[in-house]
Amino acid sequence: MWGILAPYLGLCLLITVTPGLDTAVVVRSTVKGGTRSGLATALGCALGLFVHAAAVALGLAELLLRSQTVFDAVRLTGAAFLVVLGVRSLWAARRAQPVMAPEEPPGRLGRLLPGSPLAQGFVTNLTNPKAALFFLATLPQFVPAGRPAVAVPVALGLAIIAVLFSLTGLSLVAVALGRARRLLDSPAFRRMQDGLLGLTLVTLGVRVAAE
Repeated sequence: MWGILAPYLGLCLLITVTPGLDTAVVVRSTVKGGTRSGLATALGCALGLFVHAAAVALGLAELLLRSQTVFDAVRLTGAAFLVVLGVRSLWAARRAQPVMAPEEPPGRLGRLLPGSPLAQGFVTNLTNPKAALFFLATLPQFVPAGRPAVAVPVALGLAIIAVLFSLTGLSLVAVALGRARRLLDSPAFRRMQDGLLGLTLVTLGVRVAAE
């Protein structure tokens, strides 16, 4: 079992340390609302990732991949969402807020309300078809062949491991950036933060839509 698990853990670690759409959204959320906001966004990203992982494990992702219309709809929805977040960051950069934005209220963080950090993270990964493609390409390589009775439980277990890796990595990003946020807060630095984040998110959204 370890001979199968070890390379999979290495793959999960490699994916975790590679920045992606979820990393950009967690960074934006932490810069805007503080560490707790970033952690809530990281949790939302992990939940969205788990939906893809569970769908692949249960064989549902094949339905998505067989329908180009559904695939394109999900991809373009995610791209539009990223562009909206990027435009909002660019608008915030123009306003040049002179003081650090307050922490998000705790009662709002853990709810899937429209615009909440948890919802933003969830939607980002839920509308990212590449998450489904990743699990579809990797999970079959590590599920024991010829043992259909254990295929789904093993696939779900491997999926949970990948989700935990993602949650841990994104949470560390939120904590580290949350601490740096308090040290580096200034009008000029915040303009640069919002501007760079806005351009990054818009670029990622346009790139996803163009693929």
